[in-house]
Amino acid sequence: MTPPLETEKRFLVLKNPPPLEMGRGQTIQVGFLSTCGSREVALTKTGASRNLLIREGRGRLRNTKIHPLREPDFDALWSMTEGHRLTKVVHKTTCHGRVFTIETYGGPFAPLRIASVRLPSSGAVDFEKPEWVGAEVTLVEEYRDAHLAMHGPPPPRNGRSQAGALPFLFRDGVLHIVLVTSSSGLRWIIPKGTLEPRMTRQEVAIMEAAEEAGAIGVIEPGCETKCLLQDGRTLHLYPLRVTTLLPLWPERALRRRVVLPVYRALLRIRDTNLERCIREMGRRLAP
Repeated sequence: MTPPLETEKRFLVLKNPPPLEMGRGQTIQVGFLSTCGSREVALTKTGASRNLLIREGRGRLRNTKIHPLREPDFDALWSMTEGHRLTKVVHKTTCHGRVFTIETYGGPFAPLRIASVRLPSSGAVDFEKPEWVGAEVTLVEEYRDAHLAMHGPPPPRNGRSQAGALPFLFRDGVLHIVLVTSSSGLRWIIPKGTLEPRMTRQEVAIMEAAEEAGAIGVIEPGCETKCLLQDGRTLHLYPLRVTTLLPLWPERALRRRVVLPVYRALLRIRDTNLERCIREMGRRLAP
């Protein structure tokens, strides 16, 4: 029987999780020899184990090959990873019947902790994260081990200001809106994300629309607005005139997508401030 497809979700850890297993945890040292696109070549030290790892692909399509090395061969290669290393301690804990892997990073990355959990793809949208984890970083490049080792700790992320897109199109003269589910799968939202270094708010909005909703288009000039969400965050909202809806997109395994007439889409938005902003923005859009 073919095993069910799984997807992995990764989250920043906000506070201490439930009691950890594995005693003092397992210390892993990682050094990267090269990274190119979705291909990584790395060395790992775990106790007396010395391995060469070759990883290709992302998510469910990731393929990892592990090659044990003799210590002299490992040491010769390890010297080539100088400046591209990290150390982390790995524990496991069980919460709500699911096993979480907790990675605690040391050195310049402290106090960074990331929790990961593997879920059946069919149940990923129904997953509700526990209260001790924070922002999801599953697809955030700067929290991948390779990026951390190569570029150092990520900049502080306060999450108080976001940029988002309102993907829209007209069908038979009627304004339609593209919505996606939140990372928990419990709410319908518009594509949005935290501001990124060296990217404008418009660029972030375009990127989030493509990644979260597979919506490709152009920003409608002169219609952007700023919305204070009910959770206290500020959302810079940009209308995105959709030219293409991709059948396959980066977060298709994590989110559902719908295209609805605006009056039906608004019924699915729980945040009344966001609903009002979308309603007002919709009045300014024309075919």
